[in-house]
Amino acid sequence: MHGPVATTEEQDGPLDFRDLGVSRSLLAGAAVTLASASAAAALLLGSPAEAAIGAAAASLAIAFAVGRLLTQRMREPLRAPVAALLRTMDALRLGGAASELPEHGAPLLQPLLRRFHLAHAAMEQRSQKTVANLMHAEAAFDRVHAVLQSLREGVVVVDTKERIVLMNRNARRVLGLGERRAEAEPLFSLCTGALATALREGLTRIESQRTAEVRIGDIAHEGRVYDLSVVQVQSNRPDQDYGKVLVLADVTQSHEVNRLKDELLSSISHELRTPLTNMICSSEILTTLTPSDESEWREFATMLATESKRLKSLVDDIMEYGLLETGRVEWNAEPHSLAELARTAVGVLSPAAQQKRQSIECAIGNDAVATVDVRRMREALCRILDNAVKFSPDGGTIRVALTSHAGTAEIAIEDDGPGIPADDRERVFERFQQLGDVMTEKPQGTGLGLAIVRRILEAANGKVRCEASPTGGARFVVSLPIATAALR
Repeated sequence: MHGPVATTEEQDGPLDFRDLGVSRSLLAGAAVTLASASAAAALLLGSPAEAAIGAAAASLAIAFAVGRLLTQRMREPLRAPVAALLRTMDALRLGGAASELPEHGAPLLQPLLRRFHLAHAAMEQRSQKTVANLMHAEAAFDRVHAVLQSLREGVVVVDTKERIVLMNRNARRVLGLGERRAEAEPLFSLCTGALATALREGLTRIESQRTAEVRIGDIAHEGRVYDLSVVQVQSNRPDQDYGKVLVLADVTQSHEVNRLKDELLSSISHELRTPLTNMICSSEILTTLTPSDESEWREFATMLATESKRLKSLVDDIMEYGLLETGRVEWNAEPHSLAELARTAVGVLSPAAQQKRQSIECAIGNDAVATVDVRRMREALCRILDNAVKFSPDGGTIRVALTSHAGTAEIAIEDDGPGIPADDRERVFERFQQLGDVMTEKPQGTGLGLAIVRRILEAANGKVRCEASPTGGARFVVSLPIATAALR
């Protein structure tokens, strides 16, 4: 590539004028000239003493001239290669790269130039490997950084002195840093309260217990709940500590689900206890009655049947909401008259309204058609009407109206009850939210009725909202896209 390496003779052999670029012919010529000059001086000067002095003087002058000539001839082969070598070394020092150095000049410099070329080539190879390794490391870091940024959990890497090495955007959000960069800052200068206490406890425990991971749960911070995992960064080198990884997982939703489950169990326990107690009592009494106690056993048999239906309704609500929530419902959508659906729902709830001496007024002059699952849409309207009957006072009035405009049909159901506060008009559609009985403050049902209504409307591309009624009660409005302008 750059010629062979200098041999041992080239490195350690005796120095020759040829190594300095002076040829044998030049040296021979200088020697002949010096001898001739000495002989000529001896002939010109007669006596031996004078001849010796003259010859010495002549030899000295000629030696001086020959020395200058040799110096000039030696400088030329050395000066250009050394200057080029110095330029190349400066280029390497300043820029890290240099052009190839030509191998010419005095033979004495050839081993040096060859060694320099070999060293330069090795440096270039190492430089290329270093650049390749750096590019590979940058690509790996970019991949790791992208993965960290995409994680839902907040991830913080700290060194042995608890200074931040790396953190993703979710960790900055948890700590309230926004886009601020916090690398090299002390971790505990950025957090306070329960979160700081949990982080300190986790770091202390992983050091004292000498374990690979420590977990701490239920950390309340800024209205959210987090679980913390502290992981020791493992090293292939013994006794080498690269720091810790802190992972903050937002488990607020899980805690909310658990809370809702607890509320559901409490609600179901409360609601199931009453019908089950009545059924058990009625059954026990029935076992003590004789055929002659006809009026008594009819009364308790009727109560048993009523409470059984109530219990079945509660279980049905829970099962139906579970099916709707998991999407395991088969929808049979077809165009159907909304006026017919509204009249059917009124007919179903009329007996319950009559028991409370309530009247249901219908203003259904429109006959719009919407694409719906008929059975489930009828169920949704019946649930809203059932709430209206339940919360309207005895002798009250319930109004049902069907209107349409701009391609949308609306079925509005109003009651004379106590109404729903503005802050709760959206919350009533959430699961397990119960409309309290204003007289007894006891929950009614499982709190799933209006949540089921909303799921049914969403499946039909419709909406349901709660408003204040002009009479002070509640007004529920069901909106559906019209499929056909009129049905004849």
